[in-house]
Amino acid sequence: MVRPGLQGASARGRYRKAIADLGFQGPQGELMVVVENTPTVHNLVVCTLCSCYPWPTLGLPPKWYKAPAYRSRAVREPRKLLAEMGTVIPADVEIRVWDSSAEARYLVLPMRPNETADMSEEQLAGIVTRDSMIGVQRL
Repeated sequence: MVRPGLQGASARGRYRKAIADLGFQGPQGELMVVVENTPTVHNLVVCTLCSCYPWPTLGLPPKWYKAPAYRSRAVREPRKLLAEMGTVIPADVEIRVWDSSAEARYLVLPMRPNETADMSEEQLAGIVTRDSMIGVQRL
């Protein structure tokens, strides 16, 4: 979730440390980079070469993540692809596509929904989905 004061380069270092502190490391999880959704930027994760995926954190990838159609369309026409998957991104929001690789896996930090200000960290964790951490769903 987006928290005030946890944005920018210093936040990325804290996100990496938090992932490591939770024990999400090992093969295919050596370097996980967190990219943050904001009111003006929506992030989408893909692996254009194969299916690099942060499985230590998110579990096995969904079948569509490995499909050539997803991998190519995420780069060519991400807004249209997301709309077809049920996630409409407003035209004034920039979509950034992150290409996972053998060296780095990406996770999306979903933007905190406005109506969740009084929710605990545990309650917030309950609404975050795998798809929101790939970027194909908004909370």
